[in-house]
Amino acid sequence: MATKEHSVYKLVGKDEAEGFAWSFEGPNTEAVLYPFKFPVIQSHEVRIQQTYFGLCYTDCHLVNQDWFPINYPSVPGHEILGRVVMKGDQVTQFQIGDLVGAGFIRDSCGKCKYCIQGNDQLCGQMGDEHFIPLPKFGGFATHVQFPAKWAFPIPNTLPQNLTPPLLCAGITVFAPLKRYFNPKKEVGIIGIGGLGHLAIKFSAALGMKTSAISTSADKEQEAKSYGAIDFIVSNDPQQMAKASGRFDIILNCAHASTVDEFIAQTNLLKNGGDFIMVGIPAVNKVELQLPFFQLVCRQISFIGSLVGSRQENYEMISFANQHKIYPTCEEFEFHNFKNAYDKLLNGRPKYRCVVKVGNAPETLKL
Repeated sequence: MATKEHSVYKLVGKDEAEGFAWSFEGPNTEAVLYPFKFPVIQSHEVRIQQTYFGLCYTDCHLVNQDWFPINYPSVPGHEILGRVVMKGDQVTQFQIGDLVGAGFIRDSCGKCKYCIQGNDQLCGQMGDEHFIPLPKFGGFATHVQFPAKWAFPIPNTLPQNLTPPLLCAGITVFAPLKRYFNPKKEVGIIGIGGLGHLAIKFSAALGMKTSAISTSADKEQEAKSYGAIDFIVSNDPQQMAKASGRFDIILNCAHASTVDEFIAQTNLLKNGGDFIMVGIPAVNKVELQLPFFQLVCRQISFIGSLVGSRQENYEMISFANQHKIYPTCEEFEFHNFKNAYDKLLNGRPKYRCVVKVGNAPETLKL
C-alpha cells in the first residue's frame, strides 16, 4: 500500500476512494496500490472509469528517470479507455456513459502557433499540463480525470481489449506515415515489436509498398501476415547490401546503438529519403552521434515525430476501425498489474500489455 502522498491526489482509505492507482514511490521500485480522491473536476474536464488500459515502455523510462528527473509518487500510463462517469459543465461533446480514449497528450492551449497550425501535440504553452502522465496521475488507475478536448470517442466496433495501445503506439506510427504518405513510396519499418507490428499494418493499409527490417529472422512470416511484401534481416550484411538505396522512407520503431549501425540503416534510403525516428532510447544507455556526412551529402532528412495531433488521432481511430487494424496484446487483470509491468520491463511481451479493470473499483473497497 502507498505511503507517499501526491500533492494533488489525496491518499485515503479504500472505503473513501474515488479511484485506485498503481503508484511508484521511486525509481526501480515496485508499484503499490494508491487509493485516492480526485481534485474537484474542472468545467472543461471529464472523469472516466476505465475498462482497459495499456502499458508502454515509455512508462518504464519515465518511472526510472531514464530521460529526466521526475517527482514521486508517480502514476504513469497513457493508453486510456473507459466510460465517462462525470463531466464539467462546459463539456458538451460527451455524455455520461460514452466510451472514450486518450493518449499521451493531456492538454493544449488552442492559441499558440502550433495549435493554430494543427500541430497541437507540440503546444508549448501548457507546461506541466501538456502530458497525461506527468505530474498528474496517468492511466495506471481505475479512474482518470483530464481535459475533454484530448478525449476521443471510440466506436463500439473496436474491441475494447485491443484499443488502448492504438492511442499511443497506433497514433505514434500512423501520424508520420500519413504525413509522408505517397502511394508510390516504398517504406521500410525497422523493428517488429510494440510499435513496428502496427506500423507494418498501417503502412500496408495506406497502400505503400512496405518491408519489415528486423534482427529476428524468425519473424518473417509474421511480418508478411501483417502486410509486409519483403523482409530484411538487419544483421545479415548481404541482405542489407542488396537493399541499399531502396526506400523512400525508413520508419525506425527501434533505435540504433552505434554510429555504424545507424549508417547501415540510412544506407537503405534513396538519396533525398526520409529517416523518421519514433523510438527513444534511455539517454544514459545510448550515446549516438548523427552521421552528418551521410545526411548532408545524400540529402537525407532526419525526422522526429511525437504521437499525433487531435485531428490525426480522429483519423487514426477511424482508419483502424475501417481496416480492422488491432495490436497483438497480452492481457492481465487489474490485481495482476505488477506482473504486466514486470513483463514489459524485464520480459518480451507480444507485443503490448493491456490491463482489464473490470469490477476492480468495487472489489477493492471490500
